[in-house]
Amino acid sequence: MAVNVRKRRLPSGETHWQADIRVRLLDGSLHRERVRAPGKTRAQALRWARQREVYLLRHGVQRRESEEKQQERHRAASVPTFAEFMPRFFQDHVLANRLSPTTQQSYASTIKNHLMPVLADVRLDRVAARHTQALKRARAAASTVNLVLKHLKVILNAAARWGVIERVPAIKPLKQPERHPVFYDFGDYRRLVSGAAGLGPDMLAAVRLGGDAGLRCGEMLGLRWANVHLERGKLLVCDNLVRTGEGEWVLRVPKGGRPRWVPISDPLGKALRAVERRGEHVLTYRTGRHLVRSTITRWLARAQRDAGLERAGVHVLRHTFCSQLVLRGVHVRTIQKLAGHAKLSTTEVYMHLVTEAEEDAIRRLREDEQDE
Repeated sequence: MAVNVRKRRLPSGETHWQADIRVRLLDGSLHRERVRAPGKTRAQALRWARQREVYLLRHGVQRRESEEKQQERHRAASVPTFAEFMPRFFQDHVLANRLSPTTQQSYASTIKNHLMPVLADVRLDRVAARHTQALKRARAAASTVNLVLKHLKVILNAAARWGVIERVPAIKPLKQPERHPVFYDFGDYRRLVSGAAGLGPDMLAAVRLGGDAGLRCGEMLGLRWANVHLERGKLLVCDNLVRTGEGEWVLRVPKGGRPRWVPISDPLGKALRAVERRGEHVLTYRTGRHLVRSTITRWLARAQRDAGLERAGVHVLRHTFCSQLVLRGVHVRTIQKLAGHAKLSTTEVYMHLVTEAEEDAIRRLREDEQDE
């Protein structure tokens, strides 16, 4: 009889302790097994191996194997299918962590339209590469597929964290070509502002709030007069108006969870002073009720048409704000703070414009020399 343990290294670089156990059973046969021993230290692995040796001497091999098969069957029976796990995921992750209504709707849409058709009857511990490949074959944009895979990974990580499954399979996203945000240059933005001014002070204020202050659409809709300090020349962006799954409009904190102060430019201040105060919010209907996103989108489309510009969503104003700051040489950390980006990597999406600004500066330098 002998018991040894040694450290093994897998090709992935992971290490574990392997127990080598040799015993002579009651029927006189010699039994040897090499198994992965639990424990992080050699002493823990050796202690387990000796306990296993004693068990084999007393009960033999068959009984142990039978018990392990029963335990495996019991574990398999207790693992829910993907569809069975979804109510718990929504209750204990989405709702318990108080994710924003927009994020909740995104999860609900992903699960209903993409994950359930493929994984509804699949046990969580049997989600494998063939299922993720089926999701990748879907007729959808690469960004949509990657969002689906991201949500699936969050779901499986939650299941592993709660002890429902033992491990999470590797999920690799699709490769996406590098894409830069669409924005208006200085000339196009002036044309857009001119087109918005022709539609009235409310539309002009909306365009200026996005292009001069970098507000998201929900932040424009949630902006209240109490947070507009014209005398100080600053806006407090602390509200984000979003729609819940039940259709109710509620105020939430801005994306990223932090309020921020944004300076009011002279043109923005002039536009805000021209807006009629009809209610608590800055952008309202004639009745005093706050605007909704579809109205802002429709107004912007009219301003773009009048300015001779291609139609783009409301977020193009925020991209314009960040991009023009980059072109004017503002430091990336300052842009991050003004835009309310939680991560610097989000702001760095605009940094490709630095090269263009530098090339333009050199071009102007050479033009000056030619004038001389």
